[in-house]
Amino acid sequence: MWRALTSVMAGLVLALAGVAGVAYASGSTTKPVAGATTPAWSDGRTVSVQYPQNFFCDTSVAASTPSGCEVGTDSNVGPVANADRSVLYVLVPLFANPSPAPMCAVASCPNHPLDIDLSRIAGALGASPDAVASVPLPAHSHILDGDAGGWWDVKIVAVTNQAAWSRLAAGMSEATMKALINTPDSGVVGPIPTNLYLFFNVVGH
Repeated sequence: MWRALTSVMAGLVLALAGVAGVAYASGSTTKPVAGATTPAWSDGRTVSVQYPQNFFCDTSVAASTPSGCEVGTDSNVGPVANADRSVLYVLVPLFANPSPAPMCAVASCPNHPLDIDLSRIAGALGASPDAVASVPLPAHSHILDGDAGGWWDVKIVAVTNQAAWSRLAAGMSEATMKALINTPDSGVVGPIPTNLYLFFNVVGH
């Protein structure tokens, strides 16, 4: 898996280099807005999810970001017991001008962290840990593993080409995503663990 991630995640570093000048707030969080919503894909349809509270990143996992959020390792503890029961897959396009556009632009989604630490996968990236220790949260879309509410364990899925992105947008489901992950050279790689959880409920179909 890490061999595949080398080229894939190197693309992520290059993509983020293009937005390195993006300004984001100290404290690394958007202003919590209980009524804020975003789209997500679930079981072949687009749903709306509402974020009643801010994100959680396990601070027992070392991270160099103000948010405390890290890619490449799972959390040691969650925000509550059994927090891993629901999974949010964050689809990150590693190519220019994906269509449809990602559901969240760079460092923009409500109650998400605004930065992320990639230093734990620096070796796979061919980068120094310092170079990728704090980058803006990339543009992304969401796939849910169901319609539960509460805390969601965040895992990253990298998408390297438009054809794969289009197939994910057509399928709008965890099943489509997993089929592509299991297909060699499909352009979909993951899931990559994080220490990040988001809190939201599915409120519309």
